[in-house]
Order: sequence, then C-alpha cells, then structure tokens
Amino acid sequence: MGKKSTETKTETVQKENKNLSECPFDFQLSRKALVALKQIITNAQQGHKKLLDESIPISLYLHVHKIPRCTYLRLASQLPHPFIQQDTRDVCLFVRDDDISGRDFESTIRRFKSMIDQFKLPFNIDIMTLKQLNQELVPYEAKRKLCARYDLFLADRRIMTSLMRGQLLGKHFRHHGKMPLGINVFNKDFKQRLTSLCSSIFGRMAGTGPLFSMQFTTVQQSIDHGIENLKSICETIGQELPGSWLNIGHAYLYGNNLQSLPIYYSTHNKNDVKKLNLPSNDPNELTHIGELSTIDKNLNVIVEPNGNIHLTKRTKLNNNFKKKKPTKRLQKIWTKGIQKSSTDKHQSKKQKNINNRDDDTPNFNTDGKPLVDTAFVKRISSTRLAKKSDKPKHKEENFASKPAPRAEKRKRLLAAAKQSSKGDQGDDVPTLVDDSEERKIKSGGRNDETSKIMGDIQICDQQLLKELLLQLKIDVLLPIVVFACNRPRALQTHIEALLKIRKNPDLNPIIVSLDCNDQATLQVAKNFSNKIKTIIQLPDLGPLIVPPENQLLAGYYKIARHYNYSLNRVLNEFNYDAIIVTEDDLEVSPDFLDYFQAVYPILKVDKTIWCISAWNDNGIDQKINRQADLLHRSDFFPGLGWLLTKTVWNEIKDHWPPAFWDDWMRKPEQRRDRVCIRPEVSRTGISPEGKKGVSGGQFYDSYLRKIIKNTDPIDWKSIDLNYLIKDQYDPVFDSRVNACSVITVSDLNMLDTDLKCARLRYSNKKEFIAIADVLQIMNDFKDNVPRTAYRGVVQCRYDKTRIYVTSNQQPWRSYAEISE
Repeated sequence: MGKKSTETKTETVQKENKNLSECPFDFQLSRKALVALKQIITNAQQGHKKLLDESIPISLYLHVHKIPRCTYLRLASQLPHPFIQQDTRDVCLFVRDDDISGRDFESTIRRFKSMIDQFKLPFNIDIMTLKQLNQELVPYEAKRKLCARYDLFLADRRIMTSLMRGQLLGKHFRHHGKMPLGINVFNKDFKQRLTSLCSSIFGRMAGTGPLFSMQFTTVQQSIDHGIENLKSICETIGQELPGSWLNIGHAYLYGNNLQSLPIYYSTHNKNDVKKLNLPSNDPNELTHIGELSTIDKNLNVIVEPNGNIHLTKRTKLNNNFKKKKPTKRLQKIWTKGIQKSSTDKHQSKKQKNINNRDDDTPNFNTDGKPLVDTAFVKRISSTRLAKKSDKPKHKEENFASKPAPRAEKRKRLLAAAKQSSKGDQGDDVPTLVDDSEERKIKSGGRNDETSKIMGDIQICDQQLLKELLLQLKIDVLLPIVVFACNRPRALQTHIEALLKIRKNPDLNPIIVSLDCNDQATLQVAKNFSNKIKTIIQLPDLGPLIVPPENQLLAGYYKIARHYNYSLNRVLNEFNYDAIIVTEDDLEVSPDFLDYFQAVYPILKVDKTIWCISAWNDNGIDQKINRQADLLHRSDFFPGLGWLLTKTVWNEIKDHWPPAFWDDWMRKPEQRRDRVCIRPEVSRTGISPEGKKGVSGGQFYDSYLRKIIKNTDPIDWKSIDLNYLIKDQYDPVFDSRVNACSVITVSDLNMLDTDLKCARLRYSNKKEFIAIADVLQIMNDFKDNVPRTAYRGVVQCRYDKTRIYVTSNQQPWRSYAEISE
C-alpha cells in the first residue's frame, strides 16, 4: 500500500507539473490580436516611411501574481523563425585580462579575437577586458554609448561578479535589459554555446515589478511565423518562469509604445501559487535546523525553503540535513583542577592572569577529556610573547640629525649670553658653547653638510629664493623630441629651423619619433646623420582599436598611441628629466630654446607649475601686446611646442587615453589646479604643411595662420622671472585686474583711447562666447576652462586697451561653477 500510494502521489505531481507547463493561450485569438495590432501600428505610422522601414518590435507582456525573489531574471529562447539578421547583430564579449598586474589589455583582445575568428560566426563579436572598462568607461556618457552600441553582451563567468556589482557598467545596462550573460570560455562546447546565445531572444524581469516581457516578432514578419515564435517562447515560459502559468495574471501583446491588446486573463489568484520554482543547487543548504526547547528538549525544528516546518527527534534526524557546526573558539584561560575554588572570585584580574600564566594544568569536563589543547595554546602564547619581547619598550634614537625641539629658545639664550659676555665681563669670560656647538644650535641640530643640503632644498624666504634662481640660471639638458608621420618636407624644414637656432648640441639633442612607416620621411631623418641623436620608429603594437562611431577619427587614435610609446621611451628608457615636445609642422622663433632654458628653473621651484608652452591660443597680432618678454600663468594646457618633465609623465602615463590626448591633458584629473607658463607673443607657429594633418587644415586659413611668432632676440638671462611664482604673481594679477573699470560689450565702440584697461564680466558660457565673438578671440571651452584663462580671466588687446574678460565669481572659486 505504501508503494502504491507513493507512486500515485508521484504521478499526480507529474501531471500537475505537466498541466502547469502547458500554455493556456488561445492561439486563434492570439492570431487575430496580432493581425489587429499590426494594422494599428501600420495606420499610426502612415506617412513615415523611414519608420516603416525599420523593424518595429512586437512583444509579449506578462503580469505575474507573485514577484520572484531575484535581482535580475532572464529567459532565453531560440525562435524557429528569427526576425533579427545574424550578420547585422553586434555582440560584445567581456573577458578577463591575461596580465592582471599590468595595464596592457590589447594582447588579451588579440588572443580572444583570433580564437573567435576561427569559428567563422555570422555575427560580429567585439572583445573588451576589465582593464579596458576601468580605463575607458569611467564617464557616464561612455557607459550609455556602450549600452546602445551592441545588441547583446556576454561575459566570462570568472568576472561576472565584478561586472554585476557596483557601478562598473551603470544603470543603463539594467534598465534596457542588457546585463551580460555568463559563458564558460574554456568549455569545449564554447562555440556551440556562443552560437546559441547569439541567436536566441531574451525575456527579462528586474525583480522589482510584476511585468515580464519577451520580444517574439516584428511588423514586417509574417503572421504564421509570428505565431510559431509565440508558441516557442510560451513553451520556454512554462518551463522556466517561476510559478509557471499559475503565476500569470494576464497577458497582452505590445507594440513599440503604441497600443496593447489583451490575449489572456487568468482565473487563478496569487493564493493558488504555492511556491515559485526557483532553481537551487543544493536544497539542504536552504534548510534550517534548530532546537525547540519550549516543547521538548529532545526535539529539532526543520524549516524547508518552501516554508514547511517539521518537528523530529534528534535520534531520527535525516543524515542529508547537515547541522551547522558551531564556531571554534580558542579558550585562552584554564584553571587548576577540575573545579575553581571559591577564593578565585575574590582575586584581582592581575592576580588571576599571573596564576593562569604560571599554571599548565588543563581543565577537564565530566567525561575526563581536556577542554583545551594545552600544548597548542602554550605554543601559541609563547610565540606571541616572543614577538612582544622582540620590541623593546624604549628605543634609543640619535637626535643629532633632527632639529632640537627648543632650537629657537636656545638661539635666543645663546645670543643673550654672547651679548652679556662681550659687554660686561670682557674676553676672559668663556662662552657658553664652543663654535661647533653654536653651529649645531643655529642649524637646528644638523651638521654643516646636512644644513647645506637642506638649505638647497627648502626655500625659507624670498631672498634665498632669488639667490637659488640665480644659481639655476645655467643651461641644462633639454632634449627636443620631434613627432612626425608622413610629411617629409615638413620634417626637413622643421629640423633645419631647430639646427639654425641650436647653440649647443649636447644640451639640446634632437630625437625624431616616426610613425606611419613612411620611407620618404624616414630617409629625410637619416639624411641629417649625426646632427640628430637618434630616430625612434614606432614598432608594431597590434591592431588599432577604434570604436565604430569614431572610424573617421582613427588618426587621433594613432597619434595618442604614438605619443604614449615615444614619451615613455625617451623619459624612462633614455632617462631624461625633461624634454621639449614639438611636431614637424611647427615653426620656431629665434629664442625658442632660450625661452625654455629661462623658464625651466621656475618650474622646478614652483610646484604649482606643471608645463611650459611656447604657444598663445589668442596670439593674433591685433590681440596681443608686442612685449616679447611678457609671460603669463594659464590654467589651460596650450601644447604646440611644450616642455614635459619625467615627474609629470610618470604621474599621468598609467591613465593615458586612446585618443585626443591634448583634450585629456586639460581635464581636472590631470591638471590638479596646476598651471602652464605661456608667452604673450608665441614662440611657435603653424606652417602651411599643417593643412595636411589629421584635422584636414581645420581653422588654419581662418585662424591658425594668423598667429604670429616672436622675431625679436631676447636676452632671457638678464630678465628676472620671479614674478611668475604663484605667491608673487597672484596678488599683482588680482590688483591689476581689479583696478580696471567694468564696461559692457556695447561700450567697446566708444572706448577712450587713453583707457589702459577694462573689464568685461560673464556669468555663464553663453555670455563668454558672445563676448569672445565680439573681441574675435577663441570662444571654446575644454572641461569648463576657456583658452588662455587664469583664475577665470582671459586677457587680450582691443585697439589700445587691455581687456580682461572676468568671471562673476568674487572671489574666484573654481571652473566647475561656470554654468552653461
């Protein structure tokens, strides 16, 4: 009887499960609803041929009674009649980096790409690594574009945890149902699994609402194919959706935010859904077991995942249910004998610790077994005591190399003692200290050699600063790195101009860095033979990774990779402290190299300066003062002939961008409230060869060719440049700007010829652009910083008047507060 009843129950459960998995839809009614919905969409889109040409999706929406306890649920189904062309489907596969410690990810991409290319799949699959995500997908806009670029995202199962947690991918992936699907890249069936996922359609449920949706056809697909696809996804829903069809309240067809048509209403309610068939690897792990002491001490309580509760005796506990083991703790204290004496309660903590430390007799339970492994505890305690004994409580230190804590007081006492000895007691009275001790007191406890070194490093006052700058007014080693590609005539002209102004080849060696593998340009560089130090040819760094929407801008990706390789090689492999960076289409002034030699000591002293540039973005003849030795501080990175130090390069190299490196240098993350030094009159200009570059000569005829470069010889060694240091520059700059009267744009046409300066104020970007257009200066922003700006101020000349375009921020705070 027991066997028959068991078989009967099993068959009943199987029949119930079979009935639950059968779709309750009336497919004849579904066919009519699908025809009507397509007609509604077609009528609504009449006159919009472009929209009709696109494949408008039609989805099945289900409303469930009980929401599954899941953060993200997706069901996959292979349609008998796919409505997405496989050759037009874009898939992105996230993989784990081969080299976890380094920053290079291109080798990993090449390896996976070559492996997938062997499969000859009909769809396009792009590879991305975790490092690439962390480096390139930091901005919010980049994550949004990545989500919209691909139809499906897959991921190596080893990195699924990293992708799903935090904000690595962003909310757009979850909102649009494009969270990556896990796949085992080392499985022997990797190709079949990859093909299956890429050719499937997916339904999603976020776990926060009762709706579940799954796309199954389009407006252009035939009715018969659409109904067959609907039957296929209904079969998948019945087998895999938690609660199956009992959990479905109603269903309707939905088409592209236009209208929905109901096709099914359930007669069940949520009380009919006993449990949701969520998968579990081990049901015993979800079963909780505990004691129930309120009824009987010999009872255990078993709570199953479905909520059923059983009371069983401990002797009949099923072996499949493993009771959680209690946490093992090391008992550090044991007492003498089996029981504690009553006198222990009255002992102090210190006395108890002494007794416990000296006693090695363990404590036994009623079965005669020791409670603690005394040998193990003794070994651990002795090791800890040995470690503590290695550290002496008092450490003797030699304070001879450190400043005395009361050095200033000792100096005053020494001066008073010497004064009194000279005035009253004469020369027979000995001094308090000898000469060596006196030097030690004056130096704060340092010896002569240490004091000299510290004096060279730490600048205590302005007088010492000036002396240091005078000492540094010597020519230093500043190599010139010339970047070139495929313009042989431009390279020839540029190197000849550098050789003409170079006075010492040892201090300004020329290094030519070549990309593009152009033989004519390479031959031009070789013709200079020993006049240039070396030629760097960019090696094969693998395929260039360019996003599909930036294929027309691939040249900027090549330039960024070229700069990254050559700058790192020159500064770290050739081991130069600083270099001058130029390009083959630049013209240079006669004092180009002397200018960098003169300003370089200021950069070494003032840590708020991170680069020196020879370019003025507003360097048109009518907009500048022809004072050739006038220099400025600027928050905007100008480039186009600039000096870079090894310290700055090692600071930014790990985050070097794949393209548009100059705009990346202007971001606050790299600038860090530091400035560049720029001249009033540019020391570089753009030659006509610049029209043949990647930009295609953009702004050359209208603006760049009008920038003038200095032609007057300047004796930079005779000029004091201390005014460029921040502590001296800012007060003078603020007082000069604030001394000017405030005017409006309409007042420019009526300016007094004797007016030396004036201020034009702006409160947002639109107002600045309007002012800049009237003044005929550059009006664009890079990360909220106008060109040539310092503390929000852009200066230029208008007729004979110096104009300061200033922000309304009083006092100045930051560029982030400049609104649109």
